[in-house]
Amino acid sequence: MAPERNQRVDLYVSRAHQQWVVRDPNGRYWLIPCCKDAWESRAPFSPTAESELEQVPGHYKYLLELPA
Repeated sequence: MAPERNQRVDLYVSRAHQQWVVRDPNGRYWLIPCCKDAWESRAPFSPTAESELEQVPGHYKYLLELPA
């Protein structure tokens, strides 16, 4: 039996970009716009050493309709 994968996404805010950033279960980062169907409108994001990502509590995920 294969181990169960954690499907959790982590939510951050990028002060420099003034946008939401999500790390998906595969470890990829995405910029998420504040719009309807935000997850479908995401764009790839590559954090650098200068990226200041602040983790946001998970209960904000509903605002962007992100996967739980």
